[in-house]
Amino acid sequence: MNRCKVGILLLCGAVLLSGCSMLDQDKGVLVLPPDPQSYEQVYDEDTGETTIDIDGRTYSYFGSLKGSFSNDSIRECLGYVDDDKNMRIYSLYDDPYDNYIMVKYINGVMEQPSFLRAVDTKHKDIFTPSYIESACYESWGSSGLHYEMTAATVTLVCNCEGVKFIDYDVLINGENKYSGETGYASHGTIDKGEIFTVEISEWAAGEGTDRDHPFTAAITFTVIDSDGNAHEVAGVYEREMMFGAAINSLEIREENGEYYLYEDL
Repeated sequence: MNRCKVGILLLCGAVLLSGCSMLDQDKGVLVLPPDPQSYEQVYDEDTGETTIDIDGRTYSYFGSLKGSFSNDSIRECLGYVDDDKNMRIYSLYDDPYDNYIMVKYINGVMEQPSFLRAVDTKHKDIFTPSYIESACYESWGSSGLHYEMTAATVTLVCNCEGVKFIDYDVLINGENKYSGETGYASHGTIDKGEIFTVEISEWAAGEGTDRDHPFTAAITFTVIDSDGNAHEVAGVYEREMMFGAAINSLEIREENGEYYLYEDL
């Protein structure tokens, strides 16, 4: 009975926000997936929380919209709430760990989304998209949030000629995480002495990397010359780092057609 009452209150609030005009916004990223699932809201009288279980995680209402929100931030429609196909649930591009979901009523012009947070993050300080503001629900207590993923950076100097691109692979704590490429947008030859920055962001490092403790970063490089030929760079940059740290002493040099890493310690 209480669960149904909560669902009705949420729907009524959305209708009030939408005003008199009820426009069809069922298009683009807001559209339901094929064979969408209805997720049930559950109200707990003891805690006063309303929760939704999705893919093995339980989410509870956490916050509201801070500033503006673009539909470009929506990654996927997961389904809808309590058999109401206009009250939809979305995952967010800006939250790589799926610690948040968004509930949005789509059949209006002034509707405001609500954001739910995974209850397994209670009393933790986690990355939060900048448009989510805590509603200070008592049940969340000291649960923290921060809005910036501070990157560790490695500055790389290309001290050789005839280079078009420098590709790189990044391993974190021995696990291959991602690849990247530096060079000019024009695809022109890189000037000797040009400086590039390789960023290791919290997002790219993955959820298993502790934001407040050191991790081992290993970066290997490949030079693509002006003829399109690939040359492995001898040596591996490997160092214990932390988010926010900056290394500025790494170079790629060339000698007799061979490329190697040089670090001025």
